[in-house]
Amino acid sequence: MPYTLIVTIAAIALAGVYVCVTEASFWSKGLVTGVLLASFLWRYGFFLQEGLGVFLAYYFTYYKARWQK
Repeated sequence: MPYTLIVTIAAIALAGVYVCVTEASFWSKGLVTGVLLASFLWRYGFFLQEGLGVFLAYYFTYYKARWQK
């Protein structure tokens, strides 16, 4: 399995959870969706997917830490 598929699948999964499950504002959900869609259209979109995956992983870690207090 090519390693780029791991990043792509992780970015899609994290963005899907962010859009469907979290209570974030509509504009931030739209921004995440727009960045993910733009990453498929751009030649260097892999880097956008990588950055989006890292950002969402940090967001979920922060959200979980705040929720437990």
